[in-house]
Amino acid sequence: MIERIHRLIKHETNPPNSVIELLSNTTIGTAGSLYQLLDTKEKIHQLHKPHFLYLERNEKAIGNVTICERPISMNGRTQDSLYIRYFAFDEVYQGGSKKGNGISAFHHYLKTLFNTSNLDPLEPEANKSVYWAFIDPENARSFNMNEQFGFETIGKFRTTAFSRVTPKNSVKVSRIQKNEREGVLAAIKSFNEEYSFFSDVHLFDNGDYYVLKENNEIVAGIQANPVHWKIKSLPGLKGKILMNAAPYIPRIRKLINPKNHKFLATEGLFWKKGFENRVEELLGAVLHQSGHHSLLLWTDTNNTRLSELQINWGFIQKSKKDNLIHIVAKFNGFETSEIDQIKKSKKYLSGFDMT
Repeated sequence: MIERIHRLIKHETNPPNSVIELLSNTTIGTAGSLYQLLDTKEKIHQLHKPHFLYLERNEKAIGNVTICERPISMNGRTQDSLYIRYFAFDEVYQGGSKKGNGISAFHHYLKTLFNTSNLDPLEPEANKSVYWAFIDPENARSFNMNEQFGFETIGKFRTTAFSRVTPKNSVKVSRIQKNEREGVLAAIKSFNEEYSFFSDVHLFDNGDYYVLKENNEIVAGIQANPVHWKIKSLPGLKGKILMNAAPYIPRIRKLINPKNHKFLATEGLFWKKGFENRVEELLGAVLHQSGHHSLLLWTDTNNTRLSELQINWGFIQKSKKDNLIHIVAKFNGFETSEIDQIKKSKKYLSGFDMT
């Protein structure tokens, strides 16, 4: 059966047009919080060593799993890993009576693939490997599928929003210079020394890393990637009110524009000891200089650094629901003690991966 499915499934390392089209039209989230990524056509070309596994019908992609090779920190060393970036199916084939035999076969194929270290169920290799992804537990279909594939929850994280209607600039904040990257990367690695899943593959992308200097010394920094979404729904009563009111209230529309929502997705935040009180200055200046009004940060629930900062996070943070997203992984060839150690560790989270 695997051989027959293998002939149907295509495997590319460059993004096929049919997959781009599928992902561009896919709605992400749960019933309470739904959004569409409007910059997929550009962002998909920035993926690090991607593998596009997809199924087509009449030259149209009806199912796709995109897996990226990624070196990450794990238990004090560097481990090659396989990050599941996209998992999408044409809505006609997602479930119920319309779910096609092809999609069911695709699921069976993937279950076998996740036991390999080389993404090849026909000629599998069984080296030590780890597949990982992010899943919203409120999305029952995805969460159940995750368990069927043998994945387990190894951590959870939350989203923090920083927003300003009129962000303040700071002459002490600027985009990083190329000759400053090596020193800043060393500072970021030191800041995340105790964290698993750290990777620098998307740091300094497009020159969108900002630093704050004091007496010509870099004391804090953050990567801030421009993101473009269409928000289709927000959870809870507050979410419904925002969706209805935002387009008509200029100050709120600057922060949340459902049909044309632009913000910054961040990672690689660090600050030197004693400069915790300058982080708000950094974030505000980044918004001002990039022409945005909000940014998002993602932190492991075991990471208390952000909550310890004395920052006025702004309107969006006060208004939004605090959902916890699960970090899930499938370990092949790992000892139980290694997995337990990974579960207990704090996890580094990349804003590029979230958007």
